This record gives sequence, C-alpha cells and structure tokens, in this order.
Amino acid sequence: MLEFYIDRNQSNKYSLRLLNEVEKATGLLSSFPYLGKISDNGQTRVIVKDKFLIFYEVYSNAIAILSFWDGRQDVSKRIDH
Repeated sequence: MLEFYIDRNQSNKYSLRLLNEVEKATGLLSSFPYLGKISDNGQTRVIVKDKFLIFYEVYSNAIAILSFWDGRQDVSKRIDH
C-alpha cells in the first residue's frame, strides 16, 4: 500500500501519514471489530478515516480488509460493493 501511494502522490510524507492513520484504524478494529457501520450486503463493514473509507469483513479468527476508498469519489463506482 505504501509503495502505491508514494508512486501515486509523489509524496513520501503524505503517504507515510496515510499509512500511520490506516495502522491506527486497523489497530482499533482489532480491539473493536464491530465498530464499523454494516453495509447493505449485511456482511461488509466500513469505517471512515480522514478522507478514506476502509471496507472490511469480520470472521471468527480474522478481519479481512477488502478495500480503501477515497471518500471524495462516488462509492457506487467501487468494483466490490
């Protein structure tokens, strides 16, 4: 993820800050996996971190991060929604 955003944004500083925020959010999810709002499909959850939406699913022994989405874009354009 870090390499993708460094290449995309041409900014190490922003990309590292983004990674730090994502790590905080995923750490919070490890303690509170049902924190996110449940989506229309009844299984996928979403939390908002700054401008980004983190889509994930909770399993008995794991949390799967499905995607990160820039909240400024139309969420209906997500491929896996």
